[in-house]
Amino acid sequence: MLIEVRIGPGKRKLSESIVRVSRLCGTPLNKIHRVPHISLYGSFAADYQQVERVKEALLNIGRRYSFLPYLIDGFRWINGQHGRVIYFNIVASAEFKRFRQELAQRLLKIVPRTQPFDKEEDFLFHSTLAYKLDSREFESLWSYVSTDKVLAEKYSSHAVDNEDYHMRYFYLPLNSLRVTFLNDQSKIICEYDFLQQRLLTRGEALSSNEWSKTLKLFRISKGIEGVKFNGDQEPLYLSSDLHLDHTNIIHYCARPFASSNVEEMNEVLLDNWNNIVGSNQVYFLGDLSFGKEARPAGYWLERLKGKINFIRGKHDVDVRGAKEYQIIKNGRYTFLLVHDPDRLPVDWNGWIIHGHKHNNDLKNYPFINGDKKTINISPELVNYRPVSADFLSSLKLNSIKRMDTIDSIPVMR
Repeated sequence: MLIEVRIGPGKRKLSESIVRVSRLCGTPLNKIHRVPHISLYGSFAADYQQVERVKEALLNIGRRYSFLPYLIDGFRWINGQHGRVIYFNIVASAEFKRFRQELAQRLLKIVPRTQPFDKEEDFLFHSTLAYKLDSREFESLWSYVSTDKVLAEKYSSHAVDNEDYHMRYFYLPLNSLRVTFLNDQSKIICEYDFLQQRLLTRGEALSSNEWSKTLKLFRISKGIEGVKFNGDQEPLYLSSDLHLDHTNIIHYCARPFASSNVEEMNEVLLDNWNNIVGSNQVYFLGDLSFGKEARPAGYWLERLKGKINFIRGKHDVDVRGAKEYQIIKNGRYTFLLVHDPDRLPVDWNGWIIHGHKHNNDLKNYPFINGDKKTINISPELVNYRPVSADFLSSLKLNSIKRMDTIDSIPVMR
């Protein structure tokens, strides 16, 4: 039996990357983990009474946490019992570490016959990419994942929708929304849902309706959904890359929406825009909608409030009056607004506000990169809401070295 975190939003992004990389490197399918997860305790054996006590421990400890933030920060490897192991390096938050430690301390009293590492305080948080690798397999795979070359360039023939949604360096903040209890056949016994604050049966754990409930509660808790403003709008807002009607963007960029319900994503993004912007001015930095079945930009512009100034993105071929860039002054800062920061239409040495990158090259294009003087307002980094220019100007930008997302604590110079 095993206690683990199964990757929620982000699961498909990881699993598809694993399959692509392993295919290109010739790694046997029986040596890769096609369902990415983070083991927390076990494996262990338990009788019926112990199983019930484990479930009770999950419930009692889980209720003290809202969800568990963590960061995937590149790849590492270790020598395993049957060959080398390459894994996604998981940087657990303080809450995540505390939860695992509390859980391990409780379970060691219930099911003490477990793995030696379960007793270690310095627990290795990881998600296995491949294991049982011989020297040749390891060298092929490791040389691939450890390079800084853009991954998409290596398998451009596999790119989906001709868009670059793959990372230069696998660096991605995520959140654990559930913890899974598996039996000896790797079947779900139950899951603890942090947002619903209850144990889910196997049927509920596999239910798409229950997962939609969990995601909605998570969005509300993060301020992604249900945001209301009472006339306190500021004069100028910025937004980018909504990708309305684009179903695949949900898993490409680990958006916290059910992949089967793009209309839900559309409505949340529209509501956030209209509730925040009101009748004020907003600069939109491109890629309003996308996909074979996507409705044209004009359809969405009629539903969006505010005085919209449109900067052309990669997919905005039908927007009249769209510009390639705009220079604005706000407070003591002057900003160049552009869709893609790698394709500046003019010489520029100042601050750049952009989209396009989403969270797919977060190592180089976080929310704020003080060295590059870039501000990435892709929805994934700003809680899927328009950002006010006054807020950006209030951040003392010249003193910030790096800030991953709008919720992150900035690293100062």
